[in-house]
Amino acid sequence: MLDAIIERNVTPVCAKSYWDHAARSFSVLGPPLKPSPEDIQFAENAVSNWCAEHPARAPQALLLGVTAEIAAMRWPEGSSLLAVDNSFAMVQTVWPGNVLNKRRVVCGDWLELPRASGSCDIVVGDGSMNCLRYPDGFRALARSIRRILRPDGVLLLRSFVLPEVKDSLEQTFADLFNRKFPTVNHFKYQLLMAMQRSAKQGIAVEDVYREWARRKINKDELLTLTGWEPQSLQSIELYKDQDVVHTFPTVAELRSVLAEFFDEVSMSTPGYFLGDRCPSFVLAPRAGVPR
Repeated sequence: MLDAIIERNVTPVCAKSYWDHAARSFSVLGPPLKPSPEDIQFAENAVSNWCAEHPARAPQALLLGVTAEIAAMRWPEGSSLLAVDNSFAMVQTVWPGNVLNKRRVVCGDWLELPRASGSCDIVVGDGSMNCLRYPDGFRALARSIRRILRPDGVLLLRSFVLPEVKDSLEQTFADLFNRKFPTVNHFKYQLLMAMQRSAKQGIAVEDVYREWARRKINKDELLTLTGWEPQSLQSIELYKDQDVVHTFPTVAELRSVLAEFFDEVSMSTPGYFLGDRCPSFVLAPRAGVPR
């Protein structure tokens, strides 16, 4: 039984039903929708660099969501990690477990993070912004993170962004049948971006499911062609009858909001397939921004 779970009466970050269903098929997800070893190495190095600059402090960290790869990465001795997720099902299914005096999880709202102002050294988010609407939701989350960070703290953020040349819908399906995508996760990732008209509109996952269903693709033939596991297509079926909207900004659009609250220290683009759409940022709280 999970301990240290806090139920809070808060406005959900995304529709809870979607994430509750997503928890049941989370095991079939993989990079780029989950962080790869390269992404984790980047995060570990960024944390190590912060600790080297603050040798007298054991970092107090907060994780947006329950990304197991980040929770289980190499954290410095003495560090404390609090994860915040608003879906109890995600906590039950995905969280790798509390470790006394090292890491724990609570159910809560990212826009009202359960930490005191200026109490965190490190905040980590993986695809967190993409769960919100642009620009207001992005701005609200950035403000919430900025509130809990100490002036010398750091935000580590991996985000999903549109490529410089957007893929067309027809090209995406052509790439599918040309076996361009190593996994269904890569296909779904490109499909979501191809269908989005603008960052302000985002892309409703129900619309993606309808497009998928409209094409009447023979699933057995597709699995034979691609070599994907049969259960992999569950993650697309999950989109049926869901009203969740994901948002994919350009790098410039993302930076325009982040710059209101943070100074960009660095940005890294991973080398894996579609990695140009998954940059990781190191960001420092901007001086003079009110909490």
